[in-house]
Amino acid sequence: MSDLLFVYGTLRKGNQNAMTKYLGENAEFITEGWFQGRMFHITYYPGVVTSKSDSDRVYGEIYRLHDPVTMLKVLDDYEECAQQHIQPAEYKRSYVSITGINGKRYDTVWIYLYQWSVEDKAQIKSGDFMQQSQLN
Repeated sequence: MSDLLFVYGTLRKGNQNAMTKYLGENAEFITEGWFQGRMFHITYYPGVVTSKSDSDRVYGEIYRLHDPVTMLKVLDDYEECAQQHIQPAEYKRSYVSITGINGKRYDTVWIYLYQWSVEDKAQIKSGDFMQQSQLN
C-alpha cells in the first residue's frame, strides 16, 4: 500500500477546515505537483477526472501519510467513499502517477477521483482549485 496522497481541493494548504489540519498534523508535505486530468467545480469543492490530453493538468500537493491505513480510512469517510456511504460514491480512491513540480515522477500515489457526471459542471480551466476564479 502506498503512503503517498495527492490532494487538489479542500485538503490543500491554505484551506481552513478540520481535515486540512488533520492532514498537516499526520502527514509530511513532499512537494507540489500535477496530475493529468480535468478539474470541475462541483459545489464548494472540486472534482477531478482523468484526461488523455497532455495539456490537461490538475495542480495540488503530495503528502507522505504517517499511518496510511488509519489515515485513508479517515479520508475515505471525509470523501464519503467508504463502504458505509451510499454507493456508487461521488469519489473513488485510486492510484495514479503524479509529476512533482521538480519534474520527478511519483508512480503510485493515492487520489480521490470524481465518479459522477460532470456534464453540467463548470470546468476550472487553470486546474488549480486555489484559483477558482478561472471557471469556464
